Amino acid sequence: MIRKFSYIVILIIFFFAVSQKRAKGQEYPWSLQYVTNMQTINPAYVGMWDQAGLMVSTRINWVGFSKSPLSQQLSYHSPVRDQKSGWGLNIRNMNIGREKQLFITLDYSYQIRFDWHHYLRFGMRGGIVSFDNNMTDYQLYPDRIPDMEFTSDVRMFVMSIFGLGGVFYNENYHISLSVPQVINNTFNANRSFYTSTREFKTAYLSGGYVFKLNKSVRLRPNLLFVGTLGKPVFFDASAVLYLPNNLQMGLGGRSNGEVCFSAQYVLNHGLRIGYAADYALSQDIRKSQMGTYEFVVGYDFNIYRKKNPKPYYF
Repeated sequence: MIRKFSYIVILIIFFFAVSQKRAKGQEYPWSLQYVTNMQTINPAYVGMWDQAGLMVSTRINWVGFSKSPLSQQLSYHSPVRDQKSGWGLNIRNMNIGREKQLFITLDYSYQIRFDWHHYLRFGMRGGIVSFDNNMTDYQLYPDRIPDMEFTSDVRMFVMSIFGLGGVFYNENYHISLSVPQVINNTFNANRSFYTSTREFKTAYLSGGYVFKLNKSVRLRPNLLFVGTLGKPVFFDASAVLYLPNNLQMGLGGRSNGEVCFSAQYVLNHGLRIGYAADYALSQDIRKSQMGTYEFVVGYDFNIYRKKNPKPYYF
């Protein structure tokens, strides 16, 4: 099985290396701790586990920058009783300077069983995003000459979200592909040539394997490739170490010269606390900011009261 998994990873790397000739930039998952919360980038993962989960997170980008991006999310995911399907709710708020975006989405997944150990899940994501931008509050630089594009605000433009995903997995490994937003949203505000908030078609291809080092320690390396139309292919190589006493430690490196550290601790009765820090090592932006940080608090619900719910690593 490991040999088959290795062949698949090699094919994935070859495919994205070839497609990278179109490179110009990339989109990246909003969560630094997506490795242990794969449902954030792929709706097919919702309902995969024995338990339901509630998660609240805050991400602060580029600490030290004035009006740097701030993301907050509340999400809930749950299996249906037979675990062949699942559903999830996501509410995410993003502030980028004076621009505000509020996302409300629903996820649904359905599972097909290949044999006693292998499964294929499909997922859909749908919802809306509300967009606001206080254009009149911007201070024009350097001459402060009035600009017609900044004379009125953009208020409450509502746009649609629709995404798809799939994952093939067993208890040891997973291979997934998703496009969380397949709709390009553009709109006109106040005048015919003003547009904003264009959503690019971005695909996330990921694979991971859980190695059993001993009875209580697990190691899960993970590869993620991110491809956006008209932008470069981007990859992230990371690993999570599952230690005794419900402690998890993570380390990752990215093709754009960033490194990410993460840690998560699971308390009694299903309460989870996580922290992640991201630093730029080879970019000029590292001179002007002190990193990106994310805090996560989650809670797992044994809603069907299973005596021994299986641990999940994805």
